[in-house]
Amino acid sequence: MAFYVTKLLATGQFRFAARRRRESTSIDDNPELSTGPSGEFIRHRDEVFYFADHRPIRSPELPKPRSIATTPFWTTLFDGTPRGWGFIAMIVVGVLLMLLGFSTLVAKGSAGWVPVIFGLILLAAPVVMTAAKRRTIHEQEERRRKERAERDERDRELLTAYATSLDQLRENPNDESLAQVRREREKLDLPYAIWGDAARSTVLQVGFNELAKRGAEASAEIAALMDRASSAAGLIAEDQAGVKQILYSTILWHLIADDRLGETQRQVVRTIQSGFAIQPEDVPVDTSSEEQFDRLRGIDHRSVPKCDTQLPLRPREFCIYATTDTGSRTVFVTNRRLVLGTNKPEEVSIDDIDEIEVDADQSTVTVRSSGKKRPVTLQLAAPVYFASLLSLASTLDERPKSFT
Repeated sequence: MAFYVTKLLATGQFRFAARRRRESTSIDDNPELSTGPSGEFIRHRDEVFYFADHRPIRSPELPKPRSIATTPFWTTLFDGTPRGWGFIAMIVVGVLLMLLGFSTLVAKGSAGWVPVIFGLILLAAPVVMTAAKRRTIHEQEERRRKERAERDERDRELLTAYATSLDQLRENPNDESLAQVRREREKLDLPYAIWGDAARSTVLQVGFNELAKRGAEASAEIAALMDRASSAAGLIAEDQAGVKQILYSTILWHLIADDRLGETQRQVVRTIQSGFAIQPEDVPVDTSSEEQFDRLRGIDHRSVPKCDTQLPLRPREFCIYATTDTGSRTVFVTNRRLVLGTNKPEEVSIDDIDEIEVDADQSTVTVRSSGKKRPVTLQLAAPVYFASLLSLASTLDERPKSFT
């Protein structure tokens, strides 16, 4: 059975195989992080299995204007407006008149040509009117394009200068670089959506680089530098706080994936969290997930938890965990089954489960099994703990020792 946890981190989607948590006493005292100077994952244990996206920092670009030439003709014809619905009605009536005309031609001769001609007119009118409308729009676009060409050239030059200043800031985040970024940003009069992502990525990269160089002890100074960089680059208040939370989240999850969050590493993480003035409630997913992984330490097939339940159990079956999903449906994990609900319970045999995946950001658990055509998806308060116990259930063998 495969068991994965996915989390969106600074450099993109991160997915790792969640194994049994080691005892805290077996984790080394190496304070080194599992995160590199570019925010990449650096594993210290060879048995860790993971997939990680790498999202490079892209220079801001002007959006390409939408043109009528790239819009399908039928989209313009049936555009959802009253005019478009009127065209649909004309076409429907035209088709009916033509059918009536052809049937009249067969039955009565030339008298059927009248409805046929009217039907053709009704069919052709929307097409001719739409073609004329598209031609007018195209002419208007061409005039605007010529007027916009000079302005776009100026905006591209400003964006290039701004992107260059961001590159310089990433390489050398000193007062001169910050001042240059501020000057170039103040010249921009383009929407935040065009250049905001490059600015966020730059501030985040500054944080990772400085943390790798100066260590967790300088977290408060690094946070202050990131704030200055955010202000110079023009980040909105939400993103200014968000980049520090993303950096913290990346560091924490890399240690969790590496199963290296022992006492020494936890002190380093807390130093970073304190220096960045991040409260547990600011990062609820991270706080909850850390607690769930910590709760799992030392639990294996020899120390599997058991719970009381009103669920009718089969011979040699026992309940491992019981909880409720966001829809108030009771969910049970036993050593034999996953049971959903109590009135008309849905069951999945543990032996049939092929894959369990936790989406930490959405607090969901997806269970794929050979016995179900569609995967079972649950939204839970403690998805990591639930999925880990479900995975653990597959390692239990309650058969009598004399069984052959």
